[in-house]
Amino acid sequence: MNAAIIFFLLLTLMLTGMPISISLGLTVLSFLFLFTEVPLESVALKLFTGIEKFEIMAIPFFILAGNFLTHGGVARRMIKFATAMVGHWPGGLGLAGVLACALFAAISGSSPATVVAIGSILLPAMVKAGYPNKFGAGVITTSGALGILIPPSIVMVMYSVATNTSVGALFMAGVIPGLVLAFILGLVTWYRAWKFNYPRTKLYPERSDSQATVSALFGAYFSLIFTVFPPIIVGSLLSMILPSTGMSYMIAGVAWLMLAPWATKNEWVTRFVYVVLNVIGVPIFVSLQMVSAFDALPTMQLIFIPTLVTLGWLTLIQTCGKFTNIAPTFYFKLQWEALEVWRVYWESIWGLLLIVVVMGGIYAGLFTPTEAAAMSAVYAFIVAVFIYKDLSLKDVPRVLLSSANMSAMLLYIITNAVLFSFIMTNENIPQALADWMIGHGLGTIAFLLAVNVVLLVAGNFMEPSSIVLIFAPILFPVAIKLGIDPVHFGIIMVVNMEVGMCHPPVGLNLYVASGITRMGITELTVAVWPWLLSMLGFLVLVTYWPGLSIWLPKSLGMMM
Repeated sequence: MNAAIIFFLLLTLMLTGMPISISLGLTVLSFLFLFTEVPLESVALKLFTGIEKFEIMAIPFFILAGNFLTHGGVARRMIKFATAMVGHWPGGLGLAGVLACALFAAISGSSPATVVAIGSILLPAMVKAGYPNKFGAGVITTSGALGILIPPSIVMVMYSVATNTSVGALFMAGVIPGLVLAFILGLVTWYRAWKFNYPRTKLYPERSDSQATVSALFGAYFSLIFTVFPPIIVGSLLSMILPSTGMSYMIAGVAWLMLAPWATKNEWVTRFVYVVLNVIGVPIFVSLQMVSAFDALPTMQLIFIPTLVTLGWLTLIQTCGKFTNIAPTFYFKLQWEALEVWRVYWESIWGLLLIVVVMGGIYAGLFTPTEAAAMSAVYAFIVAVFIYKDLSLKDVPRVLLSSANMSAMLLYIITNAVLFSFIMTNENIPQALADWMIGHGLGTIAFLLAVNVVLLVAGNFMEPSSIVLIFAPILFPVAIKLGIDPVHFGIIMVVNMEVGMCHPPVGLNLYVASGITRMGITELTVAVWPWLLSMLGFLVLVTYWPGLSIWLPKSLGMMM
């Protein structure tokens, strides 16, 4: 009976058009004063103790970092990098949009911010290139939803606050599902572009798709080894001298980044790194690993392993280099698409490194997710203002004010949601729901199906933050009682929020994209359906395949 009263009050207040945060607060206070004898002092105490959690501090920091990056030119550089990588395929700019959204999602933590940052630049370019407005709107609206699945994610932080689940484990659990969903959205984009013969963005029309693809992949591969391995090697040497290993790698990394503008333009340096790391280093490393794995073999047979590996590797890179005309084995010179990928990679490197700062720092144990959020905000400020210089110091107060407004709104929702969670627990509603489901023989499969239906319906009326903070305290205890992993359950909720952001009537991404494209919500809803259906299929996959979510955090030792 009490549960019916609570939800009747909440639904009635929401139907009046009252903001959800205020509806939550009034529902709790009305029920407490009219139907219970809970003292007012305990309400005030719960109000303050509920929002003093250290993890909540991550929310304003991630919002601030996302705003600095949105206004700081990082999105434009990421779009250039993504276009150089996949632009030669059918629907090249659409595929670039999916890739750029995935990259920006890994540094922003917000879906609407991703849609604004990527869509405001890419959508006009797609229309100008001859793409239908609906196609571009569908790609960006749905791909922007990756902002809350690929870590860092503000919604994951809120789920952590509501359920006391590890934020670091949630972040790592979102990596593989995020990449899989990005691939699925890219596949839908490619298929529709191929079916309707949408244009490509080829740098060199005379080259085939396979040549351009291999060349672009090689450019990305060489950019990665050129960025990563020199500081690792130098850092290892410095760690023998300096007392701190972490400081050694930090010094080596910063020094290499300072030298990078000169090193990348010096043909002899790039050739030396290519020969030492790629031509010589890769076969040595692979040979050592294989010899270690097959150490039970006779010595005479082990001798053949390095020889075969070296010959095979040299044959492979020589064949690929000759096929694409970019990378002969020893006479090394970047050309064609590989050169363009190399160039735009170094233009966007400072934005891409934020992924390493956040995820690498959390995994390495250098700082907690909240500290990583603070680091990302400071780093984004430095990159936007002092390195890229796309944001002037006089614009900083405007960005700070915008971030403060959004943070205050979310924190107010969290405050009222904490009270709502308190009253639900006080009335034993989650426990009663769990006992009822178990008593009627409803198992994990039926429960997860019901959860998806409830969350998708809720997505029609509420935005993600409110859904997580209202439903997580109710559904989480039931999930735990049924033996569902809390991290896996969190990813299920996040994917449901993604779908909810892309369909009416209150899908945030729809409204943001509508403002950019000047399309009506009805027209935009029709445009996103092909991608939205693929997202629903992905939701089923994530729901009933826990390993997709929890394999990575378990492998990294972040959960049992």
